[in-house]
Amino acid sequence: MAKRWNWLGGFLLIVLMVLCAGEARSEFPERNITLIVAWEAGGPVDLVTRALAVGAEKHLGKPLVIENKGGGGGTVGLSVIANAAPDGYTLCATPNVSVVDTPIMQKMTFRPLGSFSPILGHSLAEHTALLVKSDAPWKSFREFIEYAKKNPGKIKYSSAGIGSGMHVAMEVIARKEGVKWVHVPYKGAAPATTALLGGHVDACSAGIGWQVHGKSGAVRALADHGKKRGPDFPEVPTLWELGYGFSNETIHAIVGPAGLPPDVMKKLEEAFRKGMETPEFKTAQEKLYLTPAYYDSKAYGKHLKERWPSMEKILIDAGVVKEAATKPE
Repeated sequence: MAKRWNWLGGFLLIVLMVLCAGEARSEFPERNITLIVAWEAGGPVDLVTRALAVGAEKHLGKPLVIENKGGGGGTVGLSVIANAAPDGYTLCATPNVSVVDTPIMQKMTFRPLGSFSPILGHSLAEHTALLVKSDAPWKSFREFIEYAKKNPGKIKYSSAGIGSGMHVAMEVIARKEGVKWVHVPYKGAAPATTALLGGHVDACSAGIGWQVHGKSGAVRALADHGKKRGPDFPEVPTLWELGYGFSNETIHAIVGPAGLPPDVMKKLEEAFRKGMETPEFKTAQEKLYLTPAYYDSKAYGKHLKERWPSMEKILIDAGVVKEAATKPE
């Protein structure tokens, strides 16, 4: 009889432990969540992410502690996430180009389509652009290209980093036109634009937000990277209409490590969706010239998988790479 009661007691203890574990898991999050912004502080990715976090942390009931880890076109921050525990307490804010484009161009230690859990895509940065200072001698895109052809290696341009959409745009142009210029990569869009304003480079393949400087008269846009002309500068032609077959489709997003539990994923996705509804977030999008967009976890994951072969073909056809530098999965 004693053995029977001991067995029953042990069984009940196991059941109780399982129930308690389930209850504890349902209480996510129990502590602060680290949200790594894979770009420099003060840039578009940082600013829109901080605005998104305002509403998200209210829904979660715990603070989102933001850490900036810029560099490598967003891949430094992604490398941290790829090695993080899949418990939902370490996340990363970085655009789709960091997950797909940069790893196609440079070898990465993580698996672009296998190391991450897509959580949500929230903003589209369409109208990045090629800029020069307003007092530069080039009044049009064609004048700029003709000068670059006649003066190989003389033009220095800045971008938000190797493998960024802005860098890819310049590589596509260079390969088609047969020009040689010097790429000066920075850790984000803000310092890349500052380099142009300070006269440290001749041109900037600028990230979103350059429109502020365009409206102030400090810079001149020679070409828009969007598929259609931007509403703020409709006189600026797009690379697409100029015949380069390229448009920038940068989606700002949140990802976590691969293997996030479904209930954690669901709660995070819902929290960031709620964050998109706040006045703070909508104001940030407007000020940064970002186009509202919404991709849930499934849609964003589908987008990344479809983008890989598409960008791989574009970069190979343009002669930028012979093959992808990183295996996707």
